[in-house]
Amino acid sequence: MIEFEHVTKSYPDQTVAVADFSLAIDSHRTIALVGSSGSGKTTLLRMVNRMVEPTAGRVLIDGTDVGNVDPVKLRRSIGYVLQQGGLMPHHTVVDNVAAVLRLNGMAKSPARERALEMMDRVGLDRAMAKRYPGQLSGGQQQRVGVA
Repeated sequence: MIEFEHVTKSYPDQTVAVADFSLAIDSHRTIALVGSSGSGKTTLLRMVNRMVEPTAGRVLIDGTDVGNVDPVKLRRSIGYVLQQGGLMPHHTVVDNVAAVLRLNGMAKSPARERALEMMDRVGLDRAMAKRYPGQLSGGQQQRVGVA
């Protein structure tokens, strides 16, 4: 479960990106945040992984305040796909998929094998493993991010 408890984000110039937002999202649910440009959707999502810190309120994952979790460990423990970008353009598909495994200390060969398994799971042909993100469609790039 992800919970936003009276979350506010304001900036030093007095701009308020999010004002007193509360929402509880049950596990295994899909939701959509809909709003005009600048309404705070991305800011809210970036609070979940501590890329943005709220100026008031709390964000919790399964009852744990993310503000009390090491940001690096937090980011490595949750999966998310960015709408655009997020892949390392100078790395192959298989190396992009294996990146977090490698950062967590897994050896290169087992990380690549696991990455190939994840490619299978999201419907990416293993023949794409040696391609670079720029050689993929937008949908294929998003599947690499999911993998």
